[in-house]
Amino acid sequence: MNAQPTDVERIVAVAAGSRAGLGAADAWRAWDPALTLDGDGAPAWDREDALAAEARAAARLAHASGVPLADVLDALARVERARIGAARRRQAALAGARASARVLAWLPAVGMALGLAVEPRTATVLLGTPFGWALLGASGLLVWLGRWWMRRLVRSAVAAGGVP
Repeated sequence: MNAQPTDVERIVAVAAGSRAGLGAADAWRAWDPALTLDGDGAPAWDREDALAAEARAAARLAHASGVPLADVLDALARVERARIGAARRRQAALAGARASARVLAWLPAVGMALGLAVEPRTATVLLGTPFGWALLGASGLLVWLGRWWMRRLVRSAVAAGGVP
């Protein structure tokens, strides 16, 4: 297990410091003594993800308006937990789609193997006649098209499913 606190745990720790009576700047520094704050009371991070931007906005709001930092950061932590949960649910849904695609891709080969096991003369028809070669070629093309289509669907779901 990772001993490093998550971003949500850090935000909650800063909120707890603020709730305990520390000023906004002191609450941020209690979490990270080496942290520098800009003129608006926001942490000077070099990261540009959504949580960092929202934490900076929360710090600026608390600094400028006097809104308690703890309330704003608690709301931010709830939003981040919801964002993490949505991303996990999306990954689980994509894993199911990928597994289904894998099963469907192998199904024709398994069906052909079972057909050969039941009736070995099937190989004579498939490999020894022009009609059999046409069937093998068409089935190969359809399997390839199905795999291509499933990859395209999964890729579009990943691209469209970004959690805000």
